[in-house]
Amino acid sequence: MKRFLLFVFFLANFNLSAQEAIPLGVNSMINMFQYELSKKFGAENISIDDKIYIKNYVGSPLLLSKWSKAEALFNDGNLYTIPNVNYDALDDIFIIYLKNYKSEYDQFASEDFPLVSLTNESLIAIALSNNEDGTVRFVRVSPGHFINKSKTRFFQYFTVKPKDALILKSVYKKVRKNHMRDMPYTNNLDEYQFLTFDTYYIKNKDKFFTPVHLGKKAILKAIDDPSAEKALKKYIKTQHLKMKKPEDVQKLLEYYFKELRKSN
Repeated sequence: MKRFLLFVFFLANFNLSAQEAIPLGVNSMINMFQYELSKKFGAENISIDDKIYIKNYVGSPLLLSKWSKAEALFNDGNLYTIPNVNYDALDDIFIIYLKNYKSEYDQFASEDFPLVSLTNESLIAIALSNNEDGTVRFVRVSPGHFINKSKTRFFQYFTVKPKDALILKSVYKKVRKNHMRDMPYTNNLDEYQFLTFDTYYIKNKDKFFTPVHLGKKAILKAIDDPSAEKALKKYIKTQHLKMKKPEDVQKLLEYYFKELRKSN
């Protein structure tokens, strides 16, 4: 994908109040590039409101129910607050909706297609917040942290700081034929649909992320530490943890690494 770099001060170019965007380092710059969804589906077939919708497709490539406020950490070490962001789960990128489009974005966007992407290379972690989805946090993780993973991508995490994440969730979308189209008595005539898939990963005893189905038996097996299994079962019971909830799995793993393996 051909990259076009734009160096932007959000306070200046987005015309935001200090409460909406305050970069911690005023000399830091954020890289953006053209959002190429229009090349896949045609800009004339794409409409934008709370999400991105594409003609003849059910659903949206975006994950969250609406555009969200983002707290974004970049590899320059600075944290930025950015308005109108969502996650494209089809291509594993984050999108900014330039609601107040300005002509200086002509090489990256247009008034009819006011969308730009954040570069994956410069973005380390990001938290998206809106009043329907709450706060959804993502961190960029490389293959070296996994038992078997072929590429760097973004994962959801379930703690405050990304460095403390012990359970990750990969969420991705794929395009499929709309199976409802040929069903009797349906009004849905769209040919394709976006389907959402996910995979969870937890850190095992060797501190590598391994895929797992959420549930007590599967999680204990993935941790792969028979010597700690009795203590872990007791902790699950006394703390009333639900192993279908990633937040509870995070809590269990914090106990495991801080208390049961603190000497290792």
